[in-house]
Amino acid sequence: MKALKRDIGIQKAKLKGRADKKGVYENFGQKEVRVMEEKHIDVSSYTPEMNAKRNAITDFDNWCSDYCW
Repeated sequence: MKALKRDIGIQKAKLKGRADKKGVYENFGQKEVRVMEEKHIDVSSYTPEMNAKRNAITDFDNWCSDYCW
């Protein structure tokens, strides 16, 4: 979970910089969300830790969707 939170923080910083330079567009951050899911989520595991990771990625996805809107 610690690595996921670190990765999300890094991606948020990158996305903020990109938004400052290029602006916000439809599907903003979706590529990064998919990368996080592929890297951190085991689709066959539904342990409390894995569900917490899913919730953190969902929160990141919502942050991307709501950024600057």
